Amino acid sequence: METLKIIYEPKGAAREYSPLAVNLRVGCEHGCLYCYGPLAFRKKRDSFHSNPRDRQHALEMLEHDAGILRGDDREILLSFATDPYSPGEMKTGLTRQALEILIANGLRFTVLTKGGSRAIRDFDLLEKYENCSFGTTLVFASQDDADHWEPNAASIADRIETIKTAHQKGIRTWVSMEPVIDPAQAIALVKALSPFVDHWKVGKLNYNKEISGKVDWPRFKADITSIMDDLGADYYLKNSLKDL
Repeated sequence: METLKIIYEPKGAAREYSPLAVNLRVGCEHGCLYCYGPLAFRKKRDSFHSNPRDRQHALEMLEHDAGILRGDDREILLSFATDPYSPGEMKTGLTRQALEILIANGLRFTVLTKGGSRAIRDFDLLEKYENCSFGTTLVFASQDDADHWEPNAASIADRIETIKTAHQKGIRTWVSMEPVIDPAQAIALVKALSPFVDHWKVGKLNYNKEISGKVDWPRFKADITSIMDDLGADYYLKNSLKDL
C-alpha cells in the first residue's frame, strides 16, 4: 500500500479507541489539564493550547489517503491529539470539508469532541451517512470541576444537549469517559445519559498519580460494570481498568 500522509494507525492505549485516526489541526484552545496532545506533538503545554492552527495541506493529504483507503472498513477517529470542533476551527470549516472527503470515499469514521453545539453545524452530513458516529468526552457532572480541568471546553450542559440532538437525528452516539477523575460523577453521568448514548468507553486516570492514587479503582470497575449491565448499556472498559 502507498504510504499514508495524514491518516495513521494509533498505538498503545489509543488503539483501543479506533484502528485509524487523523489530526487535522495542531493544538487546541480547550486547555484541558489532562490533555496528552502536547506530549504527542512534543510541544510545551502553554504553546500547544495558546497557538492552535490547521495543519498545512491537511485536506490535500486527506484526499490522498482517502483514495488509498477506499474500500477499507476500518474506522477513522477525528481526533486524538486535537479537537475537530475547537473555536478556531469554526473560522476555517476544516472539519466539515474533511468529513465530506471521507463520505465521498465511503470511509467509516467517528468524531470525538468537547466542542458541544459547535458540532451541530455538520449533523446534516452525519445523519445522512450510515458509516459514522458522533462522540463527546464527558468525565464530570459538576461544571465547577469541568471549569478547572477543561477550562475552555463547551459546558457540560451544552455537550449533553448536543449528544441528545445527535441521538434524536438518528446519529449513532458515544461518550468517552476518560480519564475518570471522580468515580461518583462518572456513575451519575451514565445513569443520566444512558437513554441517549449508544456506546461508552471508560478509562481511568493514569497521568496524575496523586489524584489517581486516592481512587479505589477495583471498586469503581465493579460499580461501573454493574450499573452498565443493569442499564443494558453497550460499553468498553479500557485495558488499564479492565486488567486491574
